[in-house]
Amino acid sequence: MYAFVAGSVRWTEDDAVVIVSGGLGLRIRVLPGLLSTLREGATVELYLHHIVREDQESLVGFTSRDQERLFATLLDVSGVGPKVALALLDTHGAERLRRALVDGDEKLLATAPGVGRRLAARIIVELADRIARDAAGDGTQKAGEKGRDGGDLAAALRSLGFPPRDARELAATVDEDAAMRGQPLDVRLRAALRERA
Repeated sequence: MYAFVAGSVRWTEDDAVVIVSGGLGLRIRVLPGLLSTLREGATVELYLHHIVREDQESLVGFTSRDQERLFATLLDVSGVGPKVALALLDTHGAERLRRALVDGDEKLLATAPGVGRRLAARIIVELADRIARDAAGDGTQKAGEKGRDGGDLAAALRSLGFPPRDARELAATVDEDAAMRGQPLDVRLRAALRERA
């Protein structure tokens, strides 16, 4: 229903900002890190996620579509609500969070407020393969013409936030292993992330 809003900040609250757009004031929950930077009268553009529950509706806003998509993915996990998903994104950022999920870094996920080791493990179990496949798919879409064995490992690493040079070096290291060259892209991506760790 709601996808995007551009407007000016009317005021901020403990966990939300009120944005005026087209004469309408929208209360939108945002990441705490973003909230601390918003000032009255400032222009802001947010990608929105609309949450509908039996007893309430709310909007959650992000500065990028990537953050909004990852937030929606986190909400698919049993036991993860908006508060926990926001805490994960605010604590780690989208790129670092994706890497932790693909790499199975339960300990890192558990450093976010409201996320214990058991919930971190559940998030990894439910999302690690999906995030790796999505990253592998992004790599294939971004550089399909270079694709070896189903996709370009360097492009997949770039989609996880690695700088281009680091991505190329990691991809070259993985591809030096003859046994890895024939593996699917998501397997090679996991090997690259293990190499980086």
